[in-house]
Amino acid sequence: MAEEKVIVVDPDMFGKDPASKTAKANSVAKSFGISDQALDEVEYFKTQLTNHNAWGLPFMGYVNEDGYGYAYVPDAAITHNPYWDAHKAFLALPEDVQTAFAIRMLFTHRPVDRYGAAMFLHYQRGFKVDFEGNGANKY
Repeated sequence: MAEEKVIVVDPDMFGKDPASKTAKANSVAKSFGISDQALDEVEYFKTQLTNHNAWGLPFMGYVNEDGYGYAYVPDAAITHNPYWDAHKAFLALPEDVQTAFAIRMLFTHRPVDRYGAAMFLHYQRGFKVDFEGNGANKY
């Protein structure tokens, strides 16, 4: 039996400064063998999201379907001026960069990114994500 890959996220991190959240996420990513080069590529993809005004989109592919829970909707992260498919760009990243980026999003203040990341890591990478502490949601 393969060893279970578990990431524990403390909701107290959501209110911390960006540098603290990044340091924690990078520490978690490195504990799973993610390289510094992959972490640098995460920063580049963050820049692309900003340049395309795509931060509010479900770029990891998982969308909260209005009370029905999260579903994989691969074409819901498209910007139009200029046209850019954020999910397609995410999928074009190397696998370790995708994983590192999703781990980074677990520590963000944006629930859409946090829960999309948890779904991606669970369904695409086989991780178990536990939110533990004050205000933690279990699902």
